[in-house]
Amino acid sequence: MSAPIQNISSAPAYITSFIQTNMTKIQEIYEEGITEHSSGCMRFDCSQEHNKMDVMFMNDESMSKIITKESWESLKQGMPQDKKLFFVQDIDRKAVFLIYV
Repeated sequence: MSAPIQNISSAPAYITSFIQTNMTKIQEIYEEGITEHSSGCMRFDCSQEHNKMDVMFMNDESMSKIITKESWESLKQGMPQDKKLFFVQDIDRKAVFLIYV
C-alpha cells in the first residue's frame, strides 16, 4: 500500500458526513460480517470527484490482499477493544484513513 495513512481529523468532510449519516446501515453490515467471519473491518473506497462510496466488510483474508498480513495483524492488535475499524481509501487524494468507531 503506497498511500499514506491519515487520522480521522484529516479525513475529508464528505467522508465523515457519509459515515455519520449512514452509521446504522454501516453497523448492520459490520455485525453481519463479524458474525460470518469473526474478524475483519469495514472498507470504504471513495471518490468525491466521481460521487463514489463503496462500502464492504473485509475479513482477514480480504484485508491481507490489500495490505500485508503483518500490517493487518498489527492493525488488529492495536485496535481498541470496544471499537470498530473503518479502513477508508480516498481515491482522489490517494490517501488511507483509519477510523475507529
